[in-house]
Amino acid sequence: MKRVKFLTFIIITFSIIFIIPVTSIGDVNNNDTKSKTVEAYINLDTNTDKVIEQNDTIDIEYKNENSEKIVIEQKNIRDDLIKNNNINSLEYDFKNIEKYEDYLIYKITYPIFNNNSINEKVYNHIKLLAENFKTEFSSYEPISIEDKLIFKLDTDIGVFKDNILSVKFTIERNYNTYPNPIKFYETYIIDIKENKEINVEDVLNKGYEDLFYIVSKEYFFNTYGINITKQSENYNDIKPDKNIYKKIFIKDDIVEIFIYDYKKQEETLIKMPIDKLIPYVKKEYIETTQTTTETTTIIETTTETTTIVTEQTITETTTNIDQGIQNSNSNKRKIDKNKPMIALTFDDGPNNATTNRILDILEQNNSVATFFVVSRRIEKDTETLKRMDSLGCQIGNHTANHKDLTKLSNEQIKSEVDIVNHKLEKAIGKQASMVRVPYGAINQTIKDTLSYPIIMWNVDTKDWQSKNAKSIEQQVLGKVKDGDIILMHDLYNTTADACEVIIPKLIEQGFQLVTVEELLEHKGVEIKNGNTYFNVSTK
Repeated sequence: MKRVKFLTFIIITFSIIFIIPVTSIGDVNNNDTKSKTVEAYINLDTNTDKVIEQNDTIDIEYKNENSEKIVIEQKNIRDDLIKNNNINSLEYDFKNIEKYEDYLIYKITYPIFNNNSINEKVYNHIKLLAENFKTEFSSYEPISIEDKLIFKLDTDIGVFKDNILSVKFTIERNYNTYPNPIKFYETYIIDIKENKEINVEDVLNKGYEDLFYIVSKEYFFNTYGINITKQSENYNDIKPDKNIYKKIFIKDDIVEIFIYDYKKQEETLIKMPIDKLIPYVKKEYIETTQTTTETTTIIETTTETTTIVTEQTITETTTNIDQGIQNSNSNKRKIDKNKPMIALTFDDGPNNATTNRILDILEQNNSVATFFVVSRRIEKDTETLKRMDSLGCQIGNHTANHKDLTKLSNEQIKSEVDIVNHKLEKAIGKQASMVRVPYGAINQTIKDTLSYPIIMWNVDTKDWQSKNAKSIEQQVLGKVKDGDIILMHDLYNTTADACEVIIPKLIEQGFQLVTVEELLEHKGVEIKNGNTYFNVSTK
């Protein structure tokens, strides 16, 4: 066999041994699971000394940094696993892979099962997560050769009563110089006997939501001393609702549930003994029917230079329909530039329940507002985003992680905005044209870095502080004037309650409720990237 570089040979080995091809993370090819055909994914490397392929093992001989000859014997683990595919047993092993693509780095720990169908399901999820990462940063331009974006994915496997397979991905996305990576979790449940992917409600009986809510309450009380009730607007994401507790990870001894921790500003997991969950598990999943084993874990790290292929389908028809709906709704409103107008703005959403209440009120009063959204809620409440867009409301960018941008580097500032806009493009077919910085924290670096108008406010309802509808009303009614930009947050029921009073009364007083963009344009204010706008008269 020709001399080839060690790096390239590992790529070939992965294409032979595993279902994941070298051209795309997570692709599955089941045509010939034991094929050892070597395609032309070959590059030369002087570090490689010798490669010898045998029947069931592959010996790799190469020289390390000290010119010492090292032999690695790599047994074809996947073939051993597949031999068990027809017996009543599920086995799995783990592998590590690293991929380098320009400024993108992928570090992935993934499982190998002796079941091709399960492999395909799991790898499809990994592929999607990796592709989403690449899409989000597709427009990112590194400023130096050391500037890297890192996607790290770790996989945990849980098996419950030999009937339910739980897969947990822990994902971190990070700059190589960024102190705090963006961390989140994804979980998937597979019925081993039926060999199909299922949901939480397929496994658990009704009532589990209340159990998870109680455990979540205990977490916040034990961690922060916060006593949460179902009416705690700040913690809508832990109320007993099956849409909230979609992500769980089940093992024979514990179950993990996932909630958003507002104090840490990140998703966190809570563990509880499996005994608490057992009464809610449907009977068909309690009985043990087969054996499940984990093979001895063999960790192999491979560096590859091949390109990860990302297929992005753009549904132009849907986008055009949505655009037509938006134009239809916005055309119903007639804006008179000679009459007073103000812009209501809402930060930190969307939140399905409260945002839709506000949209209901706006729609009933033939009015619009501007919503500055954060990254983590875009995918969760996509339908709400589509609705606000169709009603003619403006969607603005409130950054990915709601961090103080004055404490970040230029690259980090740009990324905070880019992540949101890439998600918006995917969700509604358009990006935000204006940015609101978290906490109103602004400096010259931010102005120079962001190629967007920066929208501030001159009327602060302090709804996040008071959480009192009457107090919010008092901050607005009788105080606002033509050209004002009003700050609120669409996370709280009390804000929605206040809007039921504020919106019709403002219209009764002769105000037109418009978007920020409409306000500035109709008042003749020149909109420039990097400028800050508090209302129509200050910059």
